[in-house]
Amino acid sequence: MTKSVILANIAADIPSDLIEKYNIFTVQVPIEFLDTKEELLYPSEISPDVFMRRVQSSKKIPKAIQPKIEYFVSVFNQLEQKGIEDIFIINMTSRGTGIVNTVRASILQYQKKGGKCNFYQYDSKEGSFGVGISTIKAAKLLEEGKSLAEIPSLLDEFKSHELKTTFTFETLKYLQKSGRIGLLKFVMGSLLNVHPCLEGTQDGDINSFSQAKSYEDAVKAIVIQAYGSMKHFDKLGCYIVSGNAEKGSKIAEHILTTQFSDVKYYGIIPMSGVTYCFTGPGSVIVVMFKDFEH
Repeated sequence: MTKSVILANIAADIPSDLIEKYNIFTVQVPIEFLDTKEELLYPSEISPDVFMRRVQSSKKIPKAIQPKIEYFVSVFNQLEQKGIEDIFIINMTSRGTGIVNTVRASILQYQKKGGKCNFYQYDSKEGSFGVGISTIKAAKLLEEGKSLAEIPSLLDEFKSHELKTTFTFETLKYLQKSGRIGLLKFVMGSLLNVHPCLEGTQDGDINSFSQAKSYEDAVKAIVIQAYGSMKHFDKLGCYIVSGNAEKGSKIAEHILTTQFSDVKYYGIIPMSGVTYCFTGPGSVIVVMFKDFEH
């Protein structure tokens, strides 16, 4: 029987119990602390707790670095040594990143050196737990007997019609530094003191559907937007991702549990340090989807 594994980025923010349940293998990511010129692999060389303490004391925003080809090749070799034959790779969104090309080049390098594993690549066109819930969906489909060749089209259907991610931040500074929004939008947003209400698009981009005068109103707006996009389904599930956002995540949780009782609320997920490098403090992500047993 063919042995298969699903490979996802640590920035997919998948809870450890689900990683263990579905035997998901996660790729670690280097993080560079610019003020000390240190580069540490997250989370093996710097734990989430230590990362957060370092961020709060650092003068410069840390930078998540794309893993190198050599690292991916070493991961593929490790999986082959474990008896894995097929690797299904779910990438973070390729929009604005070179991750898909890097993984493709890594596969070619691995194969040139005699690697025997077979590969399936999928561009999730999502970030954070948008990738995470897609990864869990893929693992569930695999568990149900679907072939790895069948899973991409089923994930496309899930992404296009059964999943909605919305998010907001206390500051646009991190998003601007990461290149996901332009300098002009950053300056205008800062001057007007507005909080963006954002959503992921079908092609992996970010769309601003509204602006709020307060952080609290922005959090309320992203919950309502996510629910409104998915409310036609009989069964809905929802996770909240918190990037050092105790206040914001609790507001979102309160709205979900008091106003939308038809949604199965799975709880608050702490954001990985990798995702945090792009979003910063006060980041709240709402992941709403057509619920499935997991």
